[in-house]
Amino acid sequence: MSFFSIFKDKLSKTSNILSFNILEILKNKKIDDLTLEELENVLISSDISLDVVNKLLDSIKKVNISSDDGIKTILEVLAQNIQSIMQPREHTLINENSDEKKILIFVGVNGSGKTTTIGKIVNKILSNKKILIAACDTFRAAAVEQLENWAKKNNNDFISGSNNQDPASIAYQAAEKFKRENYDYLLIDTAGRLSNNTNLLNQLIKLKNVISKFKSSVKVETILVLDGTNGSNMIKQAEIFGNELRISSLIITKLDGTAKGGALISIANKFEIPISYVGLGETVDDLVDFNSESFARSILNLEEKNEINL
Repeated sequence: MSFFSIFKDKLSKTSNILSFNILEILKNKKIDDLTLEELENVLISSDISLDVVNKLLDSIKKVNISSDDGIKTILEVLAQNIQSIMQPREHTLINENSDEKKILIFVGVNGSGKTTTIGKIVNKILSNKKILIAACDTFRAAAVEQLENWAKKNNNDFISGSNNQDPASIAYQAAEKFKRENYDYLLIDTAGRLSNNTNLLNQLIKLKNVISKFKSSVKVETILVLDGTNGSNMIKQAEIFGNELRISSLIITKLDGTAKGGALISIANKFEIPISYVGLGETVDDLVDFNSESFARSILNLEEKNEINL
């Protein structure tokens, strides 16, 4: 299955509703105020924010829908505008051609999929790279065990602490080991934080400050993992975590299980935060590099550009 086909297949819950409703509205109609109002409702129902919706509607007002390919033209214009919003957010987290050493800190709310995502990312790193995984979630023994199993499965080194140990102290021990033993990657898992819990956020800030001491010799990135099924609620999470932690990039999980994929457009429009990966299923291979063109065309159920029959 091609890269584009994966996007189109896995984003079908969003595209089936969004593209179907758009086609129904445009059928045998012209672009008038009533049509625009109906389109606005459809786009908002896919968790696309109003400011983005207004941009998209402005882009199609002058399209002649009465022509033979008018409806397809509208979908193409929408896809182009969605892509233009999202393309600047594309980001490569794991570069196979780079020897740059990295410390990656994964944060997010409970149930966003941080621990599983770390396991999937490990599989994207070349086998000749030396990887250390640190479990700094001292509240959930199951999360530590899951992460340790991922590490064993991939022959990676693993470090954890005792129950209720200060997560920052575990992170510091891991970073010292990373530096001393010349690892290529250190992946740090943290406990799920409710974005409105100040005390727990302060623990994350402390952990990041400890790791920041190693910035002079290694690149440190903080990755926010968001659950795609939360739709527009992801925007608030990105705002709070972003303000407190200076997020380096986003990973959006579980997009295959929601019709709210439009929220990703809203996030790209509102924040200047890169998007590294999107989760499109449960297998290791279902964590894929974010691609704005594939995303935009898939949610509108359009063909891949080089496969369009002219």
